[in-house]
Formats: sequence, structure tokens, C-alpha cells
Amino acid sequence: MSYVQGKTKSEILDEMAGTAQPGSQIHEQQKAAIIVRSTEDVQVALEKQTNATCKVNDALEQLNSRMESLENIFKESSKSSGKVAFALNLLTGALVLVGIAQGIIAYTK
Repeated sequence: MSYVQGKTKSEILDEMAGTAQPGSQIHEQQKAAIIVRSTEDVQVALEKQTNATCKVNDALEQLNSRMESLENIFKESSKSSGKVAFALNLLTGALVLVGIAQGIIAYTK
């Protein structure tokens, strides 16, 4: 394949248009070389696509992990908020009872 060795697809195509006759040995070598180089380009593109897909998958896994962590934090916050609300309700109830007791004491004096 000395006619195509070390040449790019563009260079081979330029030579095909200018020199090789269809059906000749040179022309067949040039066609084969273009097919091989195109296949190599597709393989490289697929490898890049695969790498990009892996990176996206990794990022999605990290995001899912962080979302689970955030969900757990919200659950804990909700439980704490419920406890605080209950404690405030008890305090409010106690204050109301103290206020009623003061009102009764003040009324009876």
C-alpha cells in the first residue's frame, strides 16, 4: 500500500480524483485506505463517546448519592421540626394554664 501510506483521507481523495483510474490497483488501494481510515475515525469517535457516557454515568451516580443524602437530611430536619413544634405546643399550653391561673387568682382577690 505504498500509494496511500502515511496519507490522510483528504490527500488520498485528492490523488484519486487526479491520477487513479477506476478499477486499477492504485485506485483499489486508495478506496481500501479510505475505508480503513474512516473505520478508524469511527472507532475513535465511539471510544470518545463511550468515555463521555461513562463520565455522565459517574456524575449521575454522584448526583443520586447527594440527592439521597439531602433527602435523609430533610427527613431528619422534619423529625426535629416536629419535636420542636410539639415542645412549643406544650410550652404554649403551660403558659395558657399559668395565665388562666393568674386570671382566676386576680379575679378572686
